[in-house]
Amino acid sequence: MKSPAVATPGPVGPGARSERKPMELRVDRERCIGAGMCALIAPAVFDQDEADGRVRVLDPTPSAPHHPTVREAAHSCPAAAIGLLEP
Repeated sequence: MKSPAVATPGPVGPGARSERKPMELRVDRERCIGAGMCALIAPAVFDQDEADGRVRVLDPTPSAPHHPTVREAAHSCPAAAIGLLEP
């Protein structure tokens, strides 16, 4: 009798990212130009300051479900003002 296959969640291998690892955000408000791409792409994590339009981080350590959109927001920032710290 064969044992049942065990499914592994997500990709595996050296290039795979684990969505369960913590992610930390760093933003450079001086570099931010207020384009708002981050807030449009990941509104649960980023917002714009009402006073100057620059980025505000709502969640500096977003949970795993937000990681893909946070990465997209960071890569879409025209001023490269968002940094991601991932292990």
